[in-house]
Amino acid sequence: MKKKLTLILVIAIVAVIGLSATYATESNSSSNTTLSVETKSPMTVSEMVSIIPIEPFFKSYNHTTFNWLKEFDSDYVIYTTDEYYLVMNESDAIKINEDVTLGVSVTNNITCNVVENRTFGIGLNNILHIENVEVISSDINPIFFS
Repeated sequence: MKKKLTLILVIAIVAVIGLSATYATESNSSSNTTLSVETKSPMTVSEMVSIIPIEPFFKSYNHTTFNWLKEFDSDYVIYTTDEYYLVMNESDAIKINEDVTLGVSVTNNITCNVVENRTFGIGLNNILHIENVEVISSDINPIFFS
């Protein structure tokens, strides 16, 4: 009888830990994050993957993150910000204002869910896989040429 009770107790504890881990993972991916994205046309993930091994800027890239990046479908794009590389599907990317006009730059303030955050290497921006992009506002900034 004692062995059955111990077994039931162990199963209950494992179930509680498993449910807690699942809840923590789901709540982490559903939190909204606010980011700023400057207007620059995005690059497809496949274009970025082809550039990384040959571009000297990326010479110390993380190979595990690179292999993870190669797994994205062809309908994913990357926006480059000052702090991150943002990976998102095309349906989220089209929400971002890309009004590229000579003499102005547009910064889009967005909210999104960060699905995953990967390091790309020392001195390189992290890569955020994001989804559910919503534009909060767009700031138009004049560019002065000298």
